[in-house]
Amino acid sequence: MNNNLPNEGIKIETEITLDIERLKDFIANGEHKYLTAHKKICFAIIKRIYTRVIKGYRFGAIKISDNELIIDGNHRYIAYKLAHVEFQIIEGTRSFCDQSRSFNEIEIDIKEDWDFNNPKNKKYCNDDFLSNEDYNK
Repeated sequence: MNNNLPNEGIKIETEITLDIERLKDFIANGEHKYLTAHKKICFAIIKRIYTRVIKGYRFGAIKISDNELIIDGNHRYIAYKLAHVEFQIIEGTRSFCDQSRSFNEIEIDIKEDWDFNNPKNKKYCNDDFLSNEDYNK
């Protein structure tokens, strides 16, 4: 399955950093082709991915079920869209528990850094891991 952003071939000026107001506006007012099962997303994670994507790193495909529901890669999807970066889509399988909702309905956690509070993901809080693995830069 292919996915290209609608602005293919158009040069777009993109900010190197992401602020909470821009994210809130994107979530509340943006047109989102896909749905999410998330009720909440983490600003710190999106900001980190966004900054790295602007610098040229890519963090993998977005898994989508039934051509509508993102089941893996919600934070990456938002960061890629905000950075106007093309991304790959691969087919995934949804659970019967997944409640589809529009991205316009989700909350943004601006207090906690979910990676920092997760021992498995804490390594993503700084850029050291980028030199240890191939991230398509």
